[in-house]
Amino acid sequence: MAQAYVVRGAKMKCDKGTHKKRINLPVSHGAYSNGNPMMNENDNVIGENISCFGVCRGGCPSSGDVTLKKEKGGTVTGKKCQIKVLKEWMNAKEDTLVDGAPALTTDSILICAYGGKIKFVTDGQA
Repeated sequence: MAQAYVVRGAKMKCDKGTHKKRINLPVSHGAYSNGNPMMNENDNVIGENISCFGVCRGGCPSSGDVTLKKEKGGTVTGKKCQIKVLKEWMNAKEDTLVDGAPALTTDSILICAYGGKIKFVTDGQA
């Protein structure tokens, strides 16, 4: 995938999780790409920007097993993802600022304390 700006609704995937999730932006930063609100490197707040990625295959602490529906049918059982980010997004576009912080692109990566690497699978602009 060619590098593109990430906007509200882009899909992400954690390499230790079972489900893809969309990044959320409750309030626009005021910058847009093709009419869609752009994201910046500080958009890493759990529950506000990012939700769990299904069942964790990494080092998430166990709070009991959960059974979730897979995206393409069937179910998966295991420890529920309890994402804990280590810092802001990496590989943000330093020369494009969105509300004073570097813009997210499809090359941006977020690291979870439980061993996962979160990447974008879509830019959200389609």
